[in-house]
Amino acid sequence: MTENSKIPPEKEGWIPTLNQQGFMTTTRDSVSEAFTKFAVKGPGPALEIGAAYGISALEALSNGAKVIANDIDKRHLELLEDQAPDELKKNLTLKPGKFPDEDLNIKKNSLGSVLICRVMHFFNGPEVEESAKKIANWLASGGKAFVVCDSPYVKTMRRFIPEFEKNVKAGKEWPGYCEKIHEICDPPELKDKLPNTMHFFTPDILKEAFEKAGLKVEKAEFLARPDFPEMLQYDGRESVGLVAVKP
Repeated sequence: MTENSKIPPEKEGWIPTLNQQGFMTTTRDSVSEAFTKFAVKGPGPALEIGAAYGISALEALSNGAKVIANDIDKRHLELLEDQAPDELKKNLTLKPGKFPDEDLNIKKNSLGSVLICRVMHFFNGPEVEESAKKIANWLASGGKAFVVCDSPYVKTMRRFIPEFEKNVKAGKEWPGYCEKIHEICDPPELKDKLPNTMHFFTPDILKEAFEKAGLKVEKAEFLARPDFPEMLQYDGRESVGLVAVKP
């Protein structure tokens, strides 16, 4: 590990990523926690997409699962591996690469579970659909997808809410796709840690994408995030969580 790949200091339960793709929370939401438990009994190894520093991947590993950790930034995966107990490293596979664009060389019907947490809100509509299709293709029968995304009901993005709700009423296909994050973000200093384009979801929008990919949605709901910094907490709908199973 190099000096430049050290984990940045935590602030209010959040750790900034090394590549300006937002933050990793230091606590797990209910959907991510469910993944860490199901990963042990799923019909194949577990995959975390966009694992960052590995809060969920490492927990699944410690629970006894075989885990594949993916991230766009190889430095994150190196830090994740550094944190894994030596006796469990044999059950950890690192897969750097940009999902869903790059081929991660994962076989069809080979995974028992997939977690993609706070990653898909960086994707446009076609990338969301491609992500759901790839995850469905990789899962074995009985395997489950665990998905967490940001909703538009995050306090720092509240300026976008009227536009989002207008887009929904107009029947826009991807009403939560926003290409002016740096303009609407409040406080504005956060924009240095975020891309200018993000995608916000509701349970219905996320459910439709994964059902279209052939999965059976068991749960899709808003998640309250009392673990988020106060400047992000809005009205108890800050995140969206989904669990879906492959028939």
